[in-house]
Amino acid sequence: MRIIALSLILFCCGRCPITAQSDYIVTTPSTQEIPVGEEEQFIKSNFPLQPLCKWTPGMKFMFVPSTRNMFLPTLSSYDTEKGIDNSLLKHKILTFTGTEEKAQNISTGTNYSTRFVFECEEGKYYYDIKNMRLDQICEKAPRAGINGLVYLKDVDTAKELLVGKTVYIQSESARVDDANNYSGYRDIAVPVNTEATITAIGVGSQAYPVKIVFKDTQGHSYYLEVALSRTNSGMDLNDFQGEKRMKYFSNAFSFTNKSLGTIESLKNKYLGMTVYLKKMLPAKRIVSFEDKQTESRIHLPRYTVLQIKKIKLSPPGSLAILSLTDRDGAIYELETDLKYDVIVKNDNYIEDFFGFEDIHKKYPGITESRWQIISRGDLEAGMSTVECRLSIGDPIEIELKKDSRFETWFYNGKTLEFENGTLQRYK
Repeated sequence: MRIIALSLILFCCGRCPITAQSDYIVTTPSTQEIPVGEEEQFIKSNFPLQPLCKWTPGMKFMFVPSTRNMFLPTLSSYDTEKGIDNSLLKHKILTFTGTEEKAQNISTGTNYSTRFVFECEEGKYYYDIKNMRLDQICEKAPRAGINGLVYLKDVDTAKELLVGKTVYIQSESARVDDANNYSGYRDIAVPVNTEATITAIGVGSQAYPVKIVFKDTQGHSYYLEVALSRTNSGMDLNDFQGEKRMKYFSNAFSFTNKSLGTIESLKNKYLGMTVYLKKMLPAKRIVSFEDKQTESRIHLPRYTVLQIKKIKLSPPGSLAILSLTDRDGAIYELETDLKYDVIVKNDNYIEDFFGFEDIHKKYPGITESRWQIISRGDLEAGMSTVECRLSIGDPIEIELKKDSRFETWFYNGKTLEFENGTLQRYK
């Protein structure tokens, strides 16, 4: 009896720290979701992003190297450690089997590399990422990918869910296969909101892995290559702007006919949204005082956070005057285009002007004075790596020192030196 009682006491004591620790782990309720359109929800539900550092054994890829990468080996033989001619693996299916970390002792310390290992037709191959351990890939290169690998789960899922489905084409052009062209295809003009039925789905390219073939009501067939999960594409959602915009499934296809009230629906989409400026923009500032209203022209700095309060359309096109307010309630007006024109390539498209979030809340540790420096594209000692990226963008190259505390970032004409993630000096 004493042994049982003692065991219960020890069990309870052992559980106390676990319970206490778990109290600190909290999450938002699963029902608290940001509203998205039907197409975005389709992607969110069926095509989760699988970043390179989180790949799991069993994932399958087709090797489709681009023309420019055809002559530079991507994968190496596991047995000989020599590069494999890309043409020998072209259109082969590779199964990911896991990662291996390699350590090499050199004069300045230990150098690590991470191998991504694959099997194909009884052969074994690997892709080597040098100077990085697996956890460093997650932290320092979240968009990393392997050239030429097309994620087949995207293709299989799209085939299962979309073949036979009626959709409405949102792109103003599509392609038809043409063996007589060097590119292998021809671009064909297609009216926006063309009703079509998806007839086949196959492999596209690494960045746009799903080739969707569709037939319009007149029996003409076309195709678009699109991204869905973005796995191994190396792109973030914010990268799908300008010409790339129609390469993302939710922009290229609609499940409903949007030909009626298209501009009005765009107005409703953007109205009330919190945004930040991607670049410095000219705007009209409106000040009201004692029933008098004065106007002035100013330039709003990059990363200024605003809220869209009113949208005044300028028919018959898709131009609009936005009325926006800042945190202090000041009112600004600027002109933008609610719709991207793939022919004219309008440079005042709303999603080229704005990022759609409160970026200051996304980075709560950045002070207001530091935001002012970042908005000008300037630097100062003491900035974090995140602040430097926001200010001047991603470096061309990152050099890691033998002591992992130190790293150097290289840009065109600029060098930044960090210690423990803090900028020490730049030149």
